[in-house]
Amino acid sequence: MRQRLIHKTEQPQETLSKSAKRAAIAGRSAVAIADSVSLPSLLFDPSLSKEDWTEGLKHHSTVLTGFLLNDQIKEFNAYLESQLGSGIPEIKKGLTEIDYKPVLKDLLQTAILIEHSTIPPYLTALYSIKDGTNALASQIIRSVAVEEMLHLIMVCNVLNAIDIRPSVNQQENYPTYPMKLPMNVDFYVGLETFSTNSIATFIGIESPSKPLVKAPKYDHETDSSALYSQRAAVQENNFWTLENMKGFIMENVHTIGEYYDVLFFYIVIFQIIAYYKKHGTLPKNFEELNTGGIFTGDSAKQIRPEQYYGSGGKLHSVEALTGVIAVFQEIKGQGEGADDSIFDIDPSQFEEGVELAHYFRFKEVFHEHFYLGGNYEPFMDENGMMPVTTPPTGKELPVDWSQAYPMKPNPKLEDYIKNKELHAQATEFNKTYKRLLDAIQSAVEGNQRELEKSIMYMYALKEQAVGLMKQPYDAQYNAGPTFEFINL
Repeated sequence: MRQRLIHKTEQPQETLSKSAKRAAIAGRSAVAIADSVSLPSLLFDPSLSKEDWTEGLKHHSTVLTGFLLNDQIKEFNAYLESQLGSGIPEIKKGLTEIDYKPVLKDLLQTAILIEHSTIPPYLTALYSIKDGTNALASQIIRSVAVEEMLHLIMVCNVLNAIDIRPSVNQQENYPTYPMKLPMNVDFYVGLETFSTNSIATFIGIESPSKPLVKAPKYDHETDSSALYSQRAAVQENNFWTLENMKGFIMENVHTIGEYYDVLFFYIVIFQIIAYYKKHGTLPKNFEELNTGGIFTGDSAKQIRPEQYYGSGGKLHSVEALTGVIAVFQEIKGQGEGADDSIFDIDPSQFEEGVELAHYFRFKEVFHEHFYLGGNYEPFMDENGMMPVTTPPTGKELPVDWSQAYPMKPNPKLEDYIKNKELHAQATEFNKTYKRLLDAIQSAVEGNQRELEKSIMYMYALKEQAVGLMKQPYDAQYNAGPTFEFINL
């Protein structure tokens, strides 16, 4: 999922495509990759200024993440050797003394909330479509919602791999609508009926950060944080605090895909530090960095592919850095596409042959056309690239926008206090949703068979939501589900 975090009015600056960035990086010598702030200085130099720390973090997170998330292990090893091969100066207090678990718990739980925040809006739009209508649009929305649930579970796998208990079912884990998505400044998302407005919002949620994508060709059909902050405050000249790391994200990250990039960089940094604390030296290659270190969790708590009953996407377990790479590749690929493509990260896993990334699936619904089979030459540059904003021009995708219940936007339980029947129905819906989250929580704590219950709860949710949406709320709107926390 690629949520645009900062909704700017000015035109975005031109940026290199992913493949162009990789080519530019690979074209440089490993020694010359960072000639201003070296990776050892970024990690260990107590005299480094805040400005240099920020610039160094920007550079090394881009380079390191670009190599590992694009499976360029050889290039990563050359980069690591050039940066860490000659050792480091005398180690001083700072990053080596940080308790990484509270930091990663905060940042990974934010990732869970990001994923969770999109699920109720997608389900609301899906449930509002009247039975027997808009079959293709329903299928698209359902597939994206299932994949967001998959993403949430995989982030839980990362937490468990680091021996941090995930949390998905407590009140603080619940989104409250309308809301700004986590780490966001002015982008709102809410619970709305299926409409051009709600689909436009979903397009905004999934917007890629890159401006260009390969034009498709038609070939065939296819909270310990406060305690930690208190500890970190006494470390002199150490910018590696949760406050500073989140501050960097707020100032420099503009999409959720970029959030995952920086989060991945932080994970690798703590793995490097863990290696140093154990061996007294720094890792020289990916093989040394991959296992052990911060990955001390119980592998029995991992949710594995055969235990997930969703459709679409691929679930990855995590027991080493390779697992984190696979998880982040899957999440980012499903959101905006892989390798500058409009398609998902692994089209071969779908029976249909190909699957579009979320952003492009929603654009198909909005524009009522498929991408495949369209003519994109008028939008293409000499390299076959087109703006991601290019509308689909292929075969028609029929949409009847009138065939959706006129649900009251962002309903609350308190709205139904005067109507006991609606209040009781909305309460039962929230109980079912809580049971669904409880099943997921139990599963990520090691009781994987509990995931089997999620199918039953999903069917019940739809029945209860439709039961609400069929009933008038006032002269203009019908009722709808509220997705609010409730004690069972």
